[in-house]
Amino acid sequence: MISNRRARGFTFVEVLVALVIIAIGVAGLVSLQRMFIQSSTRATERTAAMEMAQAKIEELRFTTYADLAAGSDTESRDGKSYALAWTKTDQYLAAGNWVTASSPSAPDPLPSEPDAKAIAVTVSWTERAGASESLTLEAWFNSIAGRDGGLVVTVPSPQQRPSVTYNPGAAPEVIAIRLTDDDSAETYKVKETTKPTPQVQSVGDRLQVTFDTVTYDEASQTQRIEDFVTVSCACSFVGLGDEGKTPARLILEDQSLVLDPNGSVNTRKMVGEPADSNQPELCTLCCRDHHDNSEMYQAQNVYRQEKLDLREPSGNHRHFTNVNGVLTKADSLGDVYEESCRMRRVNGYYVTYPDWSIKAVNVMSSEYLVNSGSSGVYTDYVRDTIRALILDNDLPTPPTGRDIEVVPGAYQMIGRAIYLDAMTTEHENTVKTALQNGEDDWLSKVPFYEVNLTLLGEWDSSAPSVATVTSEPIETIVDPENNYYGTYSRGRLQTASGGTTTVGIEVGAGNASILGNGAIHVTDNGVTYTSSLDATVIAEDSDDVELYSITGEINCLFYKVRGKNASWEACKSNDFRDVTITSSNPNISCSISTIGNTNTTGYSCDGIRAGSSVSISFGSSEPNTTTFDPASFIEESISENVTQNTEMRIN
Repeated sequence: MISNRRARGFTFVEVLVALVIIAIGVAGLVSLQRMFIQSSTRATERTAAMEMAQAKIEELRFTTYADLAAGSDTESRDGKSYALAWTKTDQYLAAGNWVTASSPSAPDPLPSEPDAKAIAVTVSWTERAGASESLTLEAWFNSIAGRDGGLVVTVPSPQQRPSVTYNPGAAPEVIAIRLTDDDSAETYKVKETTKPTPQVQSVGDRLQVTFDTVTYDEASQTQRIEDFVTVSCACSFVGLGDEGKTPARLILEDQSLVLDPNGSVNTRKMVGEPADSNQPELCTLCCRDHHDNSEMYQAQNVYRQEKLDLREPSGNHRHFTNVNGVLTKADSLGDVYEESCRMRRVNGYYVTYPDWSIKAVNVMSSEYLVNSGSSGVYTDYVRDTIRALILDNDLPTPPTGRDIEVVPGAYQMIGRAIYLDAMTTEHENTVKTALQNGEDDWLSKVPFYEVNLTLLGEWDSSAPSVATVTSEPIETIVDPENNYYGTYSRGRLQTASGGTTTVGIEVGAGNASILGNGAIHVTDNGVTYTSSLDATVIAEDSDDVELYSITGEINCLFYKVRGKNASWEACKSNDFRDVTITSSNPNISCSISTIGNTNTTGYSCDGIRAGSSVSISFGSSEPNTTTFDPASFIEESISENVTQNTEMRIN
């Protein structure tokens, strides 16, 4: 009998199939593991590259703005080499847009430093499989912290006086106005215009004038930077629109000046547009915004101060066109009219501001402001003038001691003006109350400005046979940081013979005083502000003039890097070839004398008239690597030969 039993176990085919399935699974796991390892390695490398790029950007943030430049480097991490390269692209703000130097919209001429620098850091490496990888991180660096007019924390040492930069070469000094009546105060605010002369640019026959004003607060260690630009334009009426803005302005809030939150907002009113393209790009904003309406007049926030009964029915101030020297009212759509606007940078962009309101102008010599005694007289005069304007009193007499007595030569005269912005009735009453209560810091509540108009006013000498004074046509200033009178000259007195002449400056009203052009509104037509001084020239054959000199040594060291070691070493004679020495008096010549291969050289400034006050400044054609201590010094009322040494360091 045969038993039928089911066979047990696996057939060969079944085993073979199972092995195939297992092999495929194992192969997949191996591939997955390889991909995981590769992905993990890539992620680690990319993370390392990102950290390097971020670290380089943070490093560059602590680099002086002027020194920011492209570069390259290599770094190693976990046995892998990474190549770092960073590029720099200069950025310029033009009509509210960022443009590069090659853009047709870029400022012409370009300023000495761009408004911003775009830095792109690229990190490159080769991954394990041989493929090339890279990533790029970009950051922007601003030229001036807080340029939008906000408060920016600074880090000066306690009780440190703000630094007032003196610019040599007969350029007017920066005038710092203490915003307190308490001469013994240790903490106070100081207000100054940071550029000794405004920067002037011309587009066609239209001008654009720029300068900054800084208010320092010693107590809170903060500063407010106000970047102003004033432009002249030709515009035409477009019609009613909602895109025109109200003026930005400073108001008083919690006893401090702050930007009006209700300023620079859209309102329905007349708007305009540039009449042609051959004028500054900011004329687009100027033509659009520089109009008022009834609501703005009631809020006491208008562009031009004009009586209500003279305004248009809409509340807009009148506009005029110049026809053969005669101002004719423009009031129809499409009419072309003359316009000018004052603007201020807010949050990185220029916005329209109320017109400038000049109150007084004074002429003086550059020596007058070098001398601490006479410059103190002038700053007191500025405070007294603002006080009189607030209290509706007569203006004080001009500063004393401005008349000059000179030997034959050339002398730079300076014209300086005081401006006071319109305030609301409530704002002005608060300042009056502070004055009546004897508050020392009342001036810090007032939106005033002290501006140098030397290159913008019209100059005249009553006796050209004694001395002439320059009043050349206004042109673009090519190098406003270093050469204020290299393009055109105004206020430079050149003696001709012995005698006395009256030297005067004349400027217009409103924005015309800043732009140096004619009136564009009938209320300003024929309105001028003048100031003068007497200049007595001593005849050449006079023998009662004593002359002195300022001499000294320049001791030089340079920072030498050898591999991983670095040290200060003695300079060579060639290191002095880029050194410049300048004086505030154009008649004083300074020279350098180097003997042999030494780290010390001598200098001499000769021909200084007894009783003169002069400033001597040291500089270099390589300012980013060369420093001087002191970089400048002032000698007042010189009555003997002076010796002053300085230390020069080259990094």
